[in-house]
Amino acid sequence: MFLLRHKESLNIAMISSTIILGGGTAGLISALLMKKTNPNVDVRVIESSSIGIIGVGEGSTEHWSTLMELLDIDVKELLLETGATFKSGIKFTNWHGDNTNYWHSLIPEFVALDHTSGINAGLIYAIAHNQDPEMTVPDEVKDSIHPLDFKVNQFHFDTNKLNLYFHKLGKKLGIEFVEDIIKDVKLDSSGNVECLCGEKDSYYAELFIDSSGFNRLINSKLDSKWIDCQKYLPMNSAIAFPTPYQEKIPSHTEARALSSGWMWRIPTQDRFGNGYVYCDHFITDEEALAEAQTQFDHKIEIGKKIKFSAGYLDKFWQKNCVSVGLAGMFVEPLEATSIGFTIQQTLCLLAALPYWTKQEDIQQETYNNIMDDVATNIIDFVQLHYFTQRRDSKFWQWAADNLEWTEWNKQNIDRYKTALPGTIEFNEHFLMFKGANFQQVMHGLRLFDTEKIKLVWDKHYANLSQDVEYIQSVKISNTIPHRELLKIIMGEQYDLTKD
Repeated sequence: MFLLRHKESLNIAMISSTIILGGGTAGLISALLMKKTNPNVDVRVIESSSIGIIGVGEGSTEHWSTLMELLDIDVKELLLETGATFKSGIKFTNWHGDNTNYWHSLIPEFVALDHTSGINAGLIYAIAHNQDPEMTVPDEVKDSIHPLDFKVNQFHFDTNKLNLYFHKLGKKLGIEFVEDIIKDVKLDSSGNVECLCGEKDSYYAELFIDSSGFNRLINSKLDSKWIDCQKYLPMNSAIAFPTPYQEKIPSHTEARALSSGWMWRIPTQDRFGNGYVYCDHFITDEEALAEAQTQFDHKIEIGKKIKFSAGYLDKFWQKNCVSVGLAGMFVEPLEATSIGFTIQQTLCLLAALPYWTKQEDIQQETYNNIMDDVATNIIDFVQLHYFTQRRDSKFWQWAADNLEWTEWNKQNIDRYKTALPGTIEFNEHFLMFKGANFQQVMHGLRLFDTEKIKLVWDKHYANLSQDVEYIQSVKISNTIPHRELLKIIMGEQYDLTKD
């Protein structure tokens, strides 16, 4: 198995040319990482300005910090260029139908770790003592940031500004951007992609990355198959819309459960990105818009309507083409997996490339096996959020009685109610969600047998009680409201409301 360990270990690709089809977030991340880590490789991005960008506000996972490190991205520059805000976690509102909240947050300063086992002692303490799920995130974190005590490794972005920034970085690195519309994909006698045929020219390379989104323009010519996962994740529709600037910015994404799904709310510096993700078997588009409108005191205007089906390719890497981002997998954005998955996909690819040739498929097989595990891990984790106590609508009643559980959830969720998910079950380097993630969400969903967990705490982790109690008793001094901190970091002269 290959692993990514250092920047230097990537700079040994045997290929000399790569073409990325698609100039969205996934394609640009792949291009930037490829060129930064292998500057001698010719990297071209084929894109079309006539193809829009999906997304009204976008959030990242903690994997973003690895991207920033590899691309030498400065936090101040990121904030200035992309309209970004800090993300301390996700607030899940009303998922039980009783107006309570729970949090999924991975801020190091509020996690007391047993460094031998990697156990999140602070969270286990809260579970064992049946504390409110919100106890896992201090009140100060919700709308303010401490500039010294916090190491926030997640962000929210204005998707269009992020796209422009990535183009700027790419041009500095020497990535070639070509404006064209691809009409055909030509294969050679071995079934490898020989070239992309566009309206203006034909484009040849050794390796192709398909980041053409739902169109899957290159992959559709190969023999990969789409694994449909709607039986596990039935959401299939979304409406997306922006709402105006406000001075107070929360430092979290909100996912608010509604009658037939959930609504996201993502803060950027000059507006909020919002959307309602739902299953159209239980609500029409018009009814979804009307329900979303009840959450606002001003009229909302739909920016996009999206139809989708959760699933992924059985072979992310087929022949000399790798499908990255939406071209390889789509699940609803409940845990902001899109950017993080693209990062993990690309890092795994870069680790494999030094040993790959068109005649040797061992690296492809290994890559596909790893990505299959990563994809199913995402689906397992996203599905977990629907194991709620809510029963107040046809959708939530159906979810409780009829939703088909994934194999992993079938095998593990019931036993984890009394035996916490730990590190040994999630030992794959590239997995996005591990024990601490499952623990926080299961805690918020009230799935644990707290009496049994209390016995585990008393027997194995009671020696960490002082650490946990200290963390919970800390009064954060000089906490700065989110907007004010952004102004300080970027400079007082910066106009936060400018277009």
